[in-house]
Amino acid sequence: MSIYSPFIAANKFGLGLQPGELVEISPDSKGWLLAQLNDTHIVPARYQSLPTSSQAISRGDTEFHHRRLLQSQREAGSNTSATIRQSRAQAYLQQQAYYNDRLAVAAETDRPFAERLVRFWSNHFTIAALENEQLLVYAGVPYENEAIRSHMNGSFEDMLLAVMQHPAMLIYLDNVQSIGPNSTAGSRRRLGANENLAREILELHTLGVNGGYTQSDVSSLALMLTGWTVNLTQQNYTLRSPQSEPGAFLYVPQFHEPGSRQLLGKTYADTGQRQAEQALRDIAHHPSTAAFVAYKLAQHFIADTPPEAAVFELTQVFMQTRGNLSALHRKLVELDEAWDSSFRKLKTAEDYVISTLRAFPELTLTQDVLNQLTAIQSGFNQRPFSAQSPAGWPEEAEHWGGPDALMKRIEFMNQVGQVLGNGFDSVALAKQILPDDVALQTTVSRAESRLQALTLLLGSPQFQWRA
Repeated sequence: MSIYSPFIAANKFGLGLQPGELVEISPDSKGWLLAQLNDTHIVPARYQSLPTSSQAISRGDTEFHHRRLLQSQREAGSNTSATIRQSRAQAYLQQQAYYNDRLAVAAETDRPFAERLVRFWSNHFTIAALENEQLLVYAGVPYENEAIRSHMNGSFEDMLLAVMQHPAMLIYLDNVQSIGPNSTAGSRRRLGANENLAREILELHTLGVNGGYTQSDVSSLALMLTGWTVNLTQQNYTLRSPQSEPGAFLYVPQFHEPGSRQLLGKTYADTGQRQAEQALRDIAHHPSTAAFVAYKLAQHFIADTPPEAAVFELTQVFMQTRGNLSALHRKLVELDEAWDSSFRKLKTAEDYVISTLRAFPELTLTQDVLNQLTAIQSGFNQRPFSAQSPAGWPEEAEHWGGPDALMKRIEFMNQVGQVLGNGFDSVALAKQILPDDVALQTTVSRAESRLQALTLLLGSPQFQWRA
């Protein structure tokens, strides 16, 4: 019997089985996954009309400054509160529409492995469009498409550079106002470098917390990154660079800290923007980066505590191919540990919602339905692009399986059951989306009602875990 279970292919590598999909996967589970690696860069049809990140950030920037102007008028006595509230409400609704599309893409895709990979890397290089990040209110999905999806067939080095020069990341980790203290602007304004971006690059994106860097390396990289900013509106309501694209990456030489810098024992000459670029290229190929990225991939696709042998093999592929992402993704599929059902992952809230939608194509994804589902996902505390930490959403089961989380899942099961009504056979569905399990099928068949049968199916360990 082959170890390459179609259920593992669909649930551990993918986003959950759709009824009827088993027939497509079963003849060659590995081949089904590998074929998707050619398409990881393709932008889904639902995203074709999205704005670019620069357009999205420019719009958020304009609206932020407009509300700030209204706020100053209100403080001067003008009655503008309703206009401010309306502006915020409209921004929230537009953001909701983008997140609806993102949920629908995952539910409808016929390339679920490719989509899961995009989401893995998006979480690795997470940004958050929270209330205090008003400039990013529209930028989440465009960022994911531009910095992550479009580089899926390239190298880790290329993706790292694309992310760090992306305006969304520069805004999120506060590099837009990072100015070298001895630069032309810093000397005049008595300003300094912000170390947030540099610290997260080393700790969360590349070397890892135990990757061998020091605080001196953080400070040095932060100084190299000075001048990397975004073309945003200034206090006087004019763009920083009127001749450049609004909301786009901008290098400002006057902000850059002059001088050579040392990082991880290597000296980088002052070459302006290229100084940090070269440093990032070197960090991307560091052995600690290879090991850290390999661990995270294995943790996401195999188990919370991944087997050392799998991490080692992924690390070797990273080093041998200089971080070729297609080679890494292919190696994941080749690992025996990834196909071992004794290694499993508890579904995150997002995984749970998506896999439920994929199991029930009867649920027509109208905007009203998607609004409700996105709200449910927010209730699970996993609204897109809202992780509370630059580390992104956690992987470990302990974060997703607490009593409160399980109660919310039960509420969600009941809501799904009410929408589907009585014309539904949970036993038949179990045979289409989960491995044969006589005990589960018997339990579901003995349910006192169709709603209870559905709840037993969606609440079963077989459905709750990716295995």
